[in-house]
Amino acid sequence: MLQENRSFDSYFGMLNPYRQANGWATGDDGNTYTVDGIDDKLTTISNEDDEGQSFSLFKLKSTCVDDMTSAWLESSGDVNRYDFSATRPILMDGFVHTAEGFAKSGSGDGSFTDLLGMRAMGYYDQGILNYYYYMAAQFAISDRWFSPVSSKSTPNRIATMTGGTTQGLVRDPFVDDGFTDQLSIETIFQELDENGVSWKIYYSLTQGGCTEKDGDCGTGQNGADYPVSTFLDFSYSTKYAHENPQHAPCTPPTVGSQQAVGDSSNSFCIDPTHIAPLAQYLSDVQNNALPSYAFIETAYGNGDEHPGSGQSILVGQQQVASLINALMQSPSWPSSVFFLSYDEPGGPYDHVPPVPGHSNENTDAALGAISDISTIAVNPDGYKPCLPPGGTPTLHCDLETDDPGANPGDAAAQQGFAAQLGFRLPNLVISPFSRRHYVSHIPMDHTAIIKFVENRFINSSAHLTSRDAAQPNLLDFFDFVNAPWETPPTAPVPNAPPGTCTPQNM
Repeated sequence: MLQENRSFDSYFGMLNPYRQANGWATGDDGNTYTVDGIDDKLTTISNEDDEGQSFSLFKLKSTCVDDMTSAWLESSGDVNRYDFSATRPILMDGFVHTAEGFAKSGSGDGSFTDLLGMRAMGYYDQGILNYYYYMAAQFAISDRWFSPVSSKSTPNRIATMTGGTTQGLVRDPFVDDGFTDQLSIETIFQELDENGVSWKIYYSLTQGGCTEKDGDCGTGQNGADYPVSTFLDFSYSTKYAHENPQHAPCTPPTVGSQQAVGDSSNSFCIDPTHIAPLAQYLSDVQNNALPSYAFIETAYGNGDEHPGSGQSILVGQQQVASLINALMQSPSWPSSVFFLSYDEPGGPYDHVPPVPGHSNENTDAALGAISDISTIAVNPDGYKPCLPPGGTPTLHCDLETDDPGANPGDAAAQQGFAAQLGFRLPNLVISPFSRRHYVSHIPMDHTAIIKFVENRFINSSAHLTSRDAAQPNLLDFFDFVNAPWETPPTAPVPNAPPGTCTPQNM
């Protein structure tokens, strides 16, 4: 499951003092595990805004903040404001500049626009994220988990399903580029089909805006009840779901949406054994009927923790907790692992450079040797970011003239998608086999989950691209002999969302 737009430091940067205060920094093996966070850097890290005012890290008071961005141009600018060349210094100085510029472009509340740049330096701790902090301290996490593409949500969600490739695109191919056709890129779901492995996507939202909290999303009372899922951006998905406004007979394995989900308009065909509402997840875990691989789509704009949407992050924490708790308390628990992360960082500060050759420059030497991310920062295939002829985006080229990669001397022009990953992300690895209190320092991106699934259900040489092939096997997270969490812990009740969320009181 991927939530939305949070960096590691903004969520989990303060894990060390929490773990230490509760005696949760030592694993069953007797080793002490330390997170590469910001707890020892609070007074040394700052960014300047465009007027020269310096902002240090600060603890956020509000559980909602205005939106930021980590799109293609802005992500490179976060690393260094003005230099995208292959020999650029790694200053990590552009977060406030980027957030301020995004506000001035019309995203923020004009009454405090001049302060909006500082929101990139805000962080949370256990006082707000009580459930996440507890689970991160008990189970396993990584402080070297990156998003696969140095850009925003849709490219990263596409790359997550394809083993790392967008086939050259750096923007949202539909919202930004205006594509109307689905993408013809192979996904993990097609690969699993070809190898006879079961899978299912559980969706939390429909195009009519219906979420699980609304109850039955198939009544036809919420506009279009067609599911919202990145999988539907791919042409292969039509085998399992497609709109059917003419009400033609559905081709197996799909059935009419009235039969599948009670959609009174019967406006689409869907295979409910592969694409189902989130309520089906709750039923499947209780009946020990999960597929080999499941992907849970977040409730976009409702419980995804996305900044700028007016929602408190505590709504998302509650919803995620309900899904994890349901698994821990079910017959499915003894044979499962739940991977939680965020599709991309969204714009908040992170101190670890996602640049090969530089990823350990701001890391405390006391953590010991940590592999540089060059081991995983490889081009997934033969496509590189490129300027489209005539300026109109094509299937493989959608750079604009001021984008990183548009100039031949830019790092992205020379090294492609290997030049820079997305920034680090919060994550949890929850399983009866998760090592207690463990922190992995092995670099990975979302496609490591794809590699894990391929290794487990196909074979060790299976891969979709060179990117998922380069990922670690993730076995360091687990103890399959002792099953440390055969009996799961009793997690705290997640903090309740406030009645009104006020970003201006951040």
